[in-house]
Amino acid sequence: MSAILRISAAITKFSRAATAFLVFALLTTAAGVASAQTIAELQARKKIVIGVLVDFPPFGIMNTEGKPDGLDIELAKLMAKNLGVEAEIMPVVNANRIPFLQSKRIDVLVASLGVTSERARQVMFTIPYAAVDVVIAAPKKVQLSKIEDLMNVSVAVARGSSQEGYVSSIAPKGAKIQRFDGDGPATQAMLTGQVDALAQNTLMLKSIKDVNPGLDIENKIVLRRQGNSIAVRLDAFELHQWINTFLYQIRMTGELDALHKKWLGETLGELGAF
Repeated sequence: MSAILRISAAITKFSRAATAFLVFALLTTAAGVASAQTIAELQARKKIVIGVLVDFPPFGIMNTEGKPDGLDIELAKLMAKNLGVEAEIMPVVNANRIPFLQSKRIDVLVASLGVTSERARQVMFTIPYAAVDVVIAAPKKVQLSKIEDLMNVSVAVARGSSQEGYVSSIAPKGAKIQRFDGDGPATQAMLTGQVDALAQNTLMLKSIKDVNPGLDIENKIVLRRQGNSIAVRLDAFELHQWINTFLYQIRMTGELDALHKKWLGETLGELGAF
């Protein structure tokens, strides 16, 4: 065999090996992520991977059996049922929920994600399924009535949460904002006196007040009325449209009101959500 033929044969052999390796790498990488985008792909895979919070009562909790539960989790399972697939529930935290969606580790977020213009550049929001008021709360003894008071009063926020964005956008330079990895640690910081105040939604604060009546916690500053929506990746147009239709449907059938009544104690109308 001539030198040219030997080189050609070697190149061909290398190309085949490289191609095989590349295909293997792609397949093994894809196996570890939720890459489905269309309804047909999800139904063919027979499951949808849904990111949820489990430290955000009453929307997401771990129940007495050690399993994810709450309004968001029940909504996620109902969505999967209507789609005709299994719901694979994956716990996430505030800071990683959008990166998990963008990196295709999950297909969709049902994780109390507040709608903001900044987030809308990262994910595609559905119509809201809930609405909450976000406030800064603190024990009654704490002198806090205006945002400028944060120069002297420390406030806890969960890193990556909408309340972190709200507080940061309006607080004066040098304000005492302390960031924590999750709503649980942020709440605990206020309860133990590590910080003076907590930025949170009024529904979660109601639960905190009920469990800690001795602290006499009150809402000090209203930050914003926030809609919570389901989120998909920016290119998941078909899935986005289907979820919007699903949300319209369960609103009309009363199923969404039933979830709100069970977990929040009030229907959407009574909450003034829409």
